[in-house]
Amino acid sequence: MNPTPRAVLRWSGLVVAALAIVLLLVLTFMDWNLLKHPVERLASARSGRAVRIGGALKVQAWSATPNITIDDLTLANPPWEPDRPMAKVEHLHLRVKLLPLLWGDVILPRVEIIHPQIYLHRERSGRANWTFENLAPTNERAPRPARLPAIRELLIDGGTLVLADDIRRLRVEGTVDARQQASRGNPRAFQVIGRGTLNEQPFRMQIEGGPLVTLTPHTPYPFNLNISAGNVRVQSDGVVKHPFDLGELQLEVTASGQDLAELFYLTQVALPNTPPYKAHVRIDRHSTHLDITDIEGTLGSSDISGRLQLDVSRKRPVLSGELSSRRLAMRDLVAPLGGRSGTAIPPATSAKAKVSVRHKPANPNERLLPDAHLQVERVRAMDAAVRYRAQSIQAGTLPMKQVALDIKLEEGVLSLEPFAFELQQGRLAGTARIDARPKTPQVHLDVRMTDIQLDQLKGKAPGAAPPFSGVMQARAVADGRGDSVHDVASTANGTFTLIMPHGEVRAALAELTGINVVNGLGLLLKGQNDREPIRCGVAQFHIQQGTMQAQTIVFDAKDVRITGRGEVRLGPEELDLSIKGEPKKVRLARVRTPIEIGGHLMDPKIGVNLAQTAKQGAVAAALGAVMAPAAAILAFVDPGLAKDENCAALLGAAESHEGAPKAPTGKAAQPAPAPPQPPERR
Repeated sequence: MNPTPRAVLRWSGLVVAALAIVLLLVLTFMDWNLLKHPVERLASARSGRAVRIGGALKVQAWSATPNITIDDLTLANPPWEPDRPMAKVEHLHLRVKLLPLLWGDVILPRVEIIHPQIYLHRERSGRANWTFENLAPTNERAPRPARLPAIRELLIDGGTLVLADDIRRLRVEGTVDARQQASRGNPRAFQVIGRGTLNEQPFRMQIEGGPLVTLTPHTPYPFNLNISAGNVRVQSDGVVKHPFDLGELQLEVTASGQDLAELFYLTQVALPNTPPYKAHVRIDRHSTHLDITDIEGTLGSSDISGRLQLDVSRKRPVLSGELSSRRLAMRDLVAPLGGRSGTAIPPATSAKAKVSVRHKPANPNERLLPDAHLQVERVRAMDAAVRYRAQSIQAGTLPMKQVALDIKLEEGVLSLEPFAFELQQGRLAGTARIDARPKTPQVHLDVRMTDIQLDQLKGKAPGAAPPFSGVMQARAVADGRGDSVHDVASTANGTFTLIMPHGEVRAALAELTGINVVNGLGLLLKGQNDREPIRCGVAQFHIQQGTMQAQTIVFDAKDVRITGRGEVRLGPEELDLSIKGEPKKVRLARVRTPIEIGGHLMDPKIGVNLAQTAKQGAVAAALGAVMAPAAAILAFVDPGLAKDENCAALLGAAESHEGAPKAPTGKAAQPAPAPPQPPERR
């Protein structure tokens, strides 16, 4: 006899009901400790770390919000650090909502964590115990930031945290406390306080947040962050947009300190050295991308604004964007170039200072060329493409208008391609490339000065007259090795060429190169501004192993032909130059000895060779003893045999030199027109 459909349904219902009752009884009365070892094996396999439950495992499963309790839970460190566990919890209690799991939301109505102990460590290689990766990182894609479940009630009692980050040079020991609600004694229900050192400077961190009650994945959670590390101060008001998805954050950050580069240990972003700074930014994090907008602040005396983007999707982050300044103070560029702010550029002498005041001798260990070392590890650790523009420049008497820098950093190669400084009349521009991939960085520099009008360069004194006028072209091409400006200059090989197709020079300066006692010193002392035309001028230096050897120094003026020789040793920063003037007509009282320029770049010494001058005086004395006293002046009379320089050939030879600038077309061989002569007095 075949069963009827009604009987089949009835027996099926009875079987399902019986199974449900059995399942309910099992879930209610079973000993969940029997599942400890299977749970340990499953959790260990999924995490790659040994997971151990040393105490009881209890589950109250028959509920819409099941409860799970675990005692003595331990999560081990990776095999490369076996001495201590990564996490240890004395007691853990979880309550889970089942219904939201259907659409992918994990909501924990209550979490109790009693005496948790957390140890986080990252080695210098980048291997960290919190990434669950046992190998040193490459530049493959980084994992997405952690997305933690929403917790409505969080209780943490007696939590401790130890963080050791060898890359950030960070050592922190802290406490973690969370309560259901704030109290008069503790106005913030959630609080993390850590103390330690960052780059061997005292470090303190405090994170505070409100109660985690009635919180859902779609209710933003606000918090405050305060960090102090040495001179660095960081204050932030933040929001977790979707608790607790740490990949969706919004921060309003105010930071200040003595040097922006010190933020590397907090941000892992290689920033340049700067004077004291203060800035406010807005940061929006979307997974592995950060938008850094509304940047407003100051670096020294300069303002800074703009926006940046930071991509941390790979192990080596990428920084891009644009920055600008309404006003840039040139002294604020000293620190980025490796100098000491406020000391690398000596203060200008007051216009009222007397000539007789003697300056203190320079410190023999003080350098003009900065010797601060480039942090090559940081350069290798990130990529960047940032544009910087300054609308106006404060540069003392140097009449600059704008600055433009295009900074590119890619796989350990830092480039400024190009950089440009605009003057009122003329331009200084070029490219610089630092290859930090070798053990000793390799540097290439190519700098051009184009159409520089010399009459815009003058002193600060009221009514100061420029010593030169005319157009100057110059170019320096050099290669060197080292991780500082001084080291690169000390090993540099290349050329430096300066061309002055025509112009004028103060007559006093031209006379002084011939040390005409009557005219030259007289004009300088009286402050006269008579000018003498320059037909052409060329200065060429060959640079080898940090020594600039003069190849050609010739300035052909109307009445004087000026030549020079010598060298500049960039390693010890020593000067050894001499300049000599050869008059083109007879001069009285001319001391026939060159001007010598020696000493240190920070403290040059300018004078004459007293021994040669004394010999000339001895000849005069001998003549005076034999002949009439008037004949003694013949020793100080120059016959004036110098000839006009062949300017076309001189400039042509200079331009043909590799790396030399080009003189303006049609003007190279043209001598400056002679000034109109006053009518002859009768």
